Amino acid sequence: MAVGRLVRGRTKIDEIVVYSAPPAFYLWLVIATGFLLNVLAPNILNERFAAWVFIFVLVYTFIAIIHDLSLKKLLLCTLVFAVLWLFARYMESLHNVVILGTILKYFAELDPKYDHGTVSALCWLLMIPWVSSLFEMCFNRKKKFSPNEIAEFHFGEGSELTDRSGLRFVTKYRDVLETLLGFGGGDLLAVDNHQTVIKRYENIIGLWFHWGQLDRILHQRATLLDEEVGTPKPDAEKLDI
Repeated sequence: MAVGRLVRGRTKIDEIVVYSAPPAFYLWLVIATGFLLNVLAPNILNERFAAWVFIFVLVYTFIAIIHDLSLKKLLLCTLVFAVLWLFARYMESLHNVVILGTILKYFAELDPKYDHGTVSALCWLLMIPWVSSLFEMCFNRKKKFSPNEIAEFHFGEGSELTDRSGLRFVTKYRDVLETLLGFGGGDLLAVDNHQTVIKRYENIIGLWFHWGQLDRILHQRATLLDEEVGTPKPDAEKLDI
């Protein structure tokens, strides 16, 4: 993340530049896993184990891109899966009804093999949309937050400025899987006094770790207003997290 500072008179004003990730950015995990497994298999890792690792990472990434699993939904799905697993174990132990054994045997008989050429070709081809996502982030998804305004930059289209006076900012992590792939990424919502979402900044990379600095920057608005008016303000503007 690029961080800049602006000095206006004697007042130091923080600025921070963040980037919103397009869906193709999350392919980095598949690409990194594929290239890493090419080094580890078969000398360090068994080819069968390496194949299942790559399959798991591929499915995880697709689910993260296609579905939004909030923390509540993820816990609910885990609970449902655990109940079904325990029920199947109960039927096998007490009633000799084979359920899990049949499923596990089926997947074991599939016997996937890790193929270096196939994985390498797939990873190199996935590099094309991933690199394109980096260019899109730099030229069309860059946002600069300062106490005065929020600036969005769109290459070839122009810039957009939002005056943040009277707005509250709320963080929202709607997808746990994307949050992990986005290094703590999430959405930042600008809300007015009527609880209406004025602006939504989606998939900001590293929002979890940069929220402290963003919070400090957004709080400086009240200080700047006091200095411009020349009179102290009894209650500084507060933000809801």
